[in-house]
Amino acid sequence: MKASGQDIVNVLREQRKALMDAVNDMKSSGRFLATGERDYKIALRKEVLRLHVEDNVAWTACESLAKGHEKVAELRFKRDVHKSDYESAQERINCIKIEIRILEGEINQGLKG
Repeated sequence: MKASGQDIVNVLREQRKALMDAVNDMKSSGRFLATGERDYKIALRKEVLRLHVEDNVAWTACESLAKGHEKVAELRFKRDVHKSDYESAQERINCIKIEIRILEGEINQGLKG
């Protein structure tokens, strides 16, 4: 069964709303990602400095060792989860844009036919 022109227009409206929702989700995800990145970098810097000053570890080894510190690793993990959420939001936006273009093409085709 072929969809009517009005049905397609209604789906297009729904997709436009979904696009706006996805953009807002991406904004939130981006803020979580930025916060996670900041927290991770601060913890990493502190642990690198602590290793060098308190434990007399060579600067060249400090960053690798600091990344294995439990708190630093946990913050890196959280940052990576936020990054994944952000990238998923980007993909969702791209999918919705494609769907909108398809619907617009169907509408234009209906107007010509």
